[in-house]
Amino acid sequence: MIFFYNLIFTILHPLLIIFLKIRVFKNKEDGNRYLEKLGYASIAPIKGVIWFHVASLGEIKSIHSIIKHYQKNQNTKLLITSVTLSSYEYFKIHMKNENTFHQYAPLDSPIIISRFLKIWKPKLSIFVESEIWPNMIIQTSKYCKLILLNCRISKNSFKKWKIIKKSFIKIMIKFEFILAQSYEVFDYLKYFNLHNIKMIGNIKLTNAEKNNLNIIKINNQNFNWVAMSIHNSEINFIIETHIRLARLKKNLTTFLIPRHLNRIRNITGNLKSKNLTYQKISENTHVGNLNGIVIVDQFGMAEDIFNQVELVFMGGSIIDHGGQNPIEPLKYGCKVFTGKNIHNFNEIYNELINKKIAKIINNEDELVNELIKKFDEEKKYTTNKQNLEFKKLSNEVFSKTISFLDKYIY
Repeated sequence: MIFFYNLIFTILHPLLIIFLKIRVFKNKEDGNRYLEKLGYASIAPIKGVIWFHVASLGEIKSIHSIIKHYQKNQNTKLLITSVTLSSYEYFKIHMKNENTFHQYAPLDSPIIISRFLKIWKPKLSIFVESEIWPNMIIQTSKYCKLILLNCRISKNSFKKWKIIKKSFIKIMIKFEFILAQSYEVFDYLKYFNLHNIKMIGNIKLTNAEKNNLNIIKINNQNFNWVAMSIHNSEINFIIETHIRLARLKKNLTTFLIPRHLNRIRNITGNLKSKNLTYQKISENTHVGNLNGIVIVDQFGMAEDIFNQVELVFMGGSIIDHGGQNPIEPLKYGCKVFTGKNIHNFNEIYNELINKKIAKIINNEDELVNELIKKFDEEKKYTTNKQNLEFKKLSNEVFSKTISFLDKYIY
């Protein structure tokens, strides 16, 4: 299996630069740095780096607090590789310093990986989540010890890896250790008779740094709640929930944050047809005593709202999508509600539900009832309790992760 995988890459190798140039033309790659994906370095390589490899924005956010911890030691040189433009933008704003460097990740071609490793010669390599690339793993294991941090294997991925079980085992035994992000993933790995595995918790819980942007100003005494990452087929569910709540609470503001912004016109048309008052954030970032729906039609505004509104319903969970990650609202002490379809984040939600930080709702009636109940509670008490529980959980996972990594980094 791996032989044929490498044969395809070898045949296609001369075409990879053309492929990257096309992506640059489409603004999908960095025009000044796309050669990094062919294994070349844009900066002078540093000896003895600790190499963290992530895929995209979500994964680089998950190692934020870990990187900040190791940046305190000026003798520790960190290299972070990632795939996407958005992940680099995050690095540039939140992680870049004189001892931490970024490169775009090399493509998994035998020739390219070999070139990258000869240039950088990492002291230790730490791959994050589901970055299971055969050449990158097998060749890196010849240079240094290799750890898979926060390993994630979905149910569908597990089914695929079972088909090529021997190849999967051949790849995974190259890791010194695999840290599973959940007991579900731990059990998947056990199926392959792997013994280099451990479960210490999901590191996404450790990214507890807040980003108080203060772009949106919410200045009202209304009953406020947020519908976050709402998919197109869930819009009516949120609108109907708002209508029912408005009958019970006269001063009500619903913050609707769509998952996809290409349907804003459909949303506003729907609201107009129901004679509902609404405001678009792109037109006005000040929210006064609006008795209606605030449509958050710009990216990057959610945390600003979580900092001011305590009740959040996470979308992608009424439909069979698998849910959305609740970590961002939890950082701000929000109470999280979700539908029952949360298989993408089962382990996170199980932990949160056990600690009464999050709650599953099954239908519109339950969401209305839960929101009314929370509107009438003492907000300061519940918010402080939420913060304490989440910080405790976050600190526990962080401490275990750092204790484990310290054995290899120092």
